[in-house]
Amino acid sequence: MLKISKENLEIIKLITDPTKEHYVDLPRFLARFHYPVSLELSEYIGKTAYQRGFADALEFLCLMANKFYTRIKEDTAPQATLEMFIVREGNTIKEKTGKLITTVKKWEMNVIGKNELAEEITDFCLRTFGVRIPMASFFLRMLLPNKFGTVDVRCINALKSLGFNVKELPPEDSNKETYLQQYNGSDYLKYNDLLIALGKNYKIRSKFGEERSMMPSEVDMALYQFDKEFRIYSDARLRSARRTRSRDKKIKEIMCIIEKIVKGTENGPLYVKKAGRKLWENMKKYEERGDLEGIFRYCCNLKRGRIGKSIKNWLEKKGLPSIESEFEKIRKIYHDC
Repeated sequence: MLKISKENLEIIKLITDPTKEHYVDLPRFLARFHYPVSLELSEYIGKTAYQRGFADALEFLCLMANKFYTRIKEDTAPQATLEMFIVREGNTIKEKTGKLITTVKKWEMNVIGKNELAEEITDFCLRTFGVRIPMASFFLRMLLPNKFGTVDVRCINALKSLGFNVKELPPEDSNKETYLQQYNGSDYLKYNDLLIALGKNYKIRSKFGEERSMMPSEVDMALYQFDKEFRIYSDARLRSARRTRSRDKKIKEIMCIIEKIVKGTENGPLYVKKAGRKLWENMKKYEERGDLEGIFRYCCNLKRGRIGKSIKNWLEKKGLPSIESEFEKIRKIYHDC
C-alpha cells in the first residue's frame, strides 16, 4: 500500500489529467531523454547481479562511474572516490551487495516489510565506501527497474517545481552519518512510492506494442528531462529578465539627463523651447517602446546635426546642460554592460 500525502495526491490528479490546464506529459519527456549506452550497461550489470545474488567490485565500480559521470566532469572529488573504492571495498562488496539483494528479494516475496528494507538500504550506505542514498537507489533501480527509481537532485527539483511536497537531499559534502540522519532508506522509499504512484497514472507502449503504466525508473528519467528543459527555459527567462532590467535602467538614467536638458530650454527663446518640447516628445515615444537603441541613435543624430548648434550655444551660454555637453555620459550609460 502506497502512503502518499493528500497534498501530493491532489498534485498527481492535477498534472496527470489531460483535460486539465496543468497537465504534464511525462511520457513525452521520457521520449526526449537521452538514453546513454552506459545506462544500458548498468541495467545489464544490475540484472546479472540480481540473478546471481551479488555484484563484484568491478561491476559496482561501473555503476558508480555511471552515476557520478556528470560530477566527475565538474570536479575531482567523485574521481577520487572511485579510485579509493577498489582499495576499500574490493574484498567486501560481494558480501554487502549480496545482503542487500537478499533483503530486496525477501521484500519482493512479502517475507519482510518496507521498514526492514529501509533499514538495510541505510545500513548498506553506512557500511559501503562512497555510497549514499542516491548511489544505493541507483543500484536498486538497476536491479529492478520496474520496482525502483533513482533519487536525484534533478528529480527532486522537478517534483518541487511541479508542486509536490518532497524532502530534499542533504549537501553531498556533509558527513555521511549526518547525511543519513537527514535522508535515509525510509525517506528514499517514500520518494519511490511517489514515483510509482505517478507512473500508474501514465500509459506508454512497450517495445512489443502493449500498453502499460510507466515504471518508477522511467518516471525518474522523465523527471530528469523535465528538470533539464525547465532549467534551460528558466535560465533563458532569467537572462531575458536581466537584459530587460538592464535596458530599463539605462533608459531611465538617460531620460533623467534628457529631462534636465529639456528643463533648461523652458526659459529660452521660442526656437529653444520648441526644440526642447520636440526632444522630450520623441524621447518619450522611444521610452514607451523600451527602445534604448532608438534613444541613443536620436542623441547621436542631434550631436552630429547642424540645426542643434544654435540650441547648444544658447544653453552653454546660460551654463545649462545640452545634448553635446552630456553626450559622453549618455554614451557610457548606453555601452555599460
